[in-house]
Amino acid sequence: MSTQGKKLDFAARKSMSLFSALLCLLLSGTACNLINPVEDIPAYIWIAPFEVQTSGAQGSASAKITEVWLSVDGSFFGVYALPARIPILKTGATQVKLEAGIKDNGISTTPEIYPFFQPLEFNIELKANEIDSIRPKATYRSGIRFAFVENFESNSHVFQTTVTGNVSNRMSITNEGAFEGSGSGLIQLSTQYPAVELATRDAYSGLLAKGSAVYLELNYKSEVPLTVGVIAYKAGNLSGGGLILYSAGFNSSENWNKIYFNLSRVVADSKLDDYQIILKTEIPKNTDGTTLRSNARIWLDNVKLVHF
Repeated sequence: MSTQGKKLDFAARKSMSLFSALLCLLLSGTACNLINPVEDIPAYIWIAPFEVQTSGAQGSASAKITEVWLSVDGSFFGVYALPARIPILKTGATQVKLEAGIKDNGISTTPEIYPFFQPLEFNIELKANEIDSIRPKATYRSGIRFAFVENFESNSHVFQTTVTGNVSNRMSITNEGAFEGSGSGLIQLSTQYPAVELATRDAYSGLLAKGSAVYLELNYKSEVPLTVGVIAYKAGNLSGGGLILYSAGFNSSENWNKIYFNLSRVVADSKLDDYQIILKTEIPKNTDGTTLRSNARIWLDNVKLVHF
């Protein structure tokens, strides 16, 4: 290429570069918005752990509400472990609904709304980058029924029937290590009598008469596992052998814990009418049949059978 041709080519490229630079400058605002769009600034709500309030007939306010189920302006928004700081891309007047969440049968992979607590609704004014705090108070819904509430504060209790085992395994009332108040229920096992099944003295009817949910709430501390269930009967036929259906249980726990047993399925599947609550526990055994320990204790408190 001649010297003149090289000069012309260089000039053309320089003009093109200047044109491209000018075009980029003119379009830079648009390009930046496309590459890095302006982000909305969220408002926040902070939700404290639920405080449960009960009346005298409803028993203890002890609870284990682990999550909040949140709805915003009538639409489900999410489930959050408590306490929760939740961003919401919205400002202005907003309605939020909070529902108390539990672990069904104490299992971490089965979060559920506890159906017997009243949902809470709040009208709040959201502002971008500001936090609204909510401290929810949970109460039982009006109209729910407590088939029994056993707090072990009297000289007797509901678990008077020994289904299998020895009378030495019968539940007693103790003030040693009680969860709250003056007493808790205590089951004691030994190498001589390592297993027992205990049931409520009475049977309860109409558990599904007005709804599909039946739960057994309780506080526990235990050195061995325990399983709960029902003994189901046809109406008025308690003298005959009932159908025993176990549902779920808990493992040993050296500290007091709270659990919500969902008995809805076993009650519905039985297709029967009257139900005792049954508890089963035993000292685990080695492969040679000997017990892993010489004795074991199980403490229970604030046992509630709740339904609609």
